[in-house]
Amino acid sequence: MIVADFKIIAFFCLEYQLEHPKNSENTPRKPISSMGFLQNVNWLIFFLLIGCFLIALLLDRAVTDQLTNWPETERAFFATLARLGESDWMLIPTLTVWVFAQVLGLSSLNYTMRWVVRSTGLMSGFIFLSVGLPGMVAAILKVAIGRARPMLMDDVGILHFTPFAGDWRFAGFPSGHATTAFALAWALYFLFGPRVTIVFFGAFLLSLSRIVDNVHYFSDVVAGVTLGTIGAIWVQQQFQKRGGIFRAYKKRQQNRLLLPFKRLRRRFGA
Repeated sequence: MIVADFKIIAFFCLEYQLEHPKNSENTPRKPISSMGFLQNVNWLIFFLLIGCFLIALLLDRAVTDQLTNWPETERAFFATLARLGESDWMLIPTLTVWVFAQVLGLSSLNYTMRWVVRSTGLMSGFIFLSVGLPGMVAAILKVAIGRARPMLMDDVGILHFTPFAGDWRFAGFPSGHATTAFALAWALYFLFGPRVTIVFFGAFLLSLSRIVDNVHYFSDVVAGVTLGTIGAIWVQQQFQKRGGIFRAYKKRQQNRLLLPFKRLRRRFGA
């Protein structure tokens, strides 16, 4: 299905005469490799673990004591924000649109509508994978590492681990909310560019809410932010390598599916 998506998008791009980098026909394309990215990630994980350990020792207790003692009004706001930040509302709609687009694309639509359906589904699939994959990794790590959450800080300390405890109170590292929030922010940024930078502020508030709500330490959130960022970047690179959404344009990656939408909007005077 995804291969079919790419063919439809390619035909549409030819019809609408999208701009291409100069000499793109004469310059051989260098295959995009994940090895350099993975090597950098290995170093990043190494320094992240050291950084999280230092943060845990120096800041976790102080930050937790400070934020959990905020006034009740602020705490209630962040508690509501945390409930709204569950990953279900990110994953279920995007997966539904992705699957629905695959099914609807098989029906007898005219050329333009077929392109709109397929491209919308492809972008929804990109968001789903960008959020879902790092979120899944975070869920596995939380159980495997088994770090005690802050509500147990006075009983077991800030660095207590019970792997595979089967108890949500021992599933604190990394923060799943911070992971999915920043993965979503990066996915939207890759698709729509700087115009949606405000989503990072929302991701920051959502991540902060987990500390205020006394369910994660500061170091848990730092790890979640990093994991969500790495995951979204990796998914973007895989899509770029397959040419489905992104293309290199003026030394940056551009969502090639937005240009035809802009031209259609100008055609209808919007």
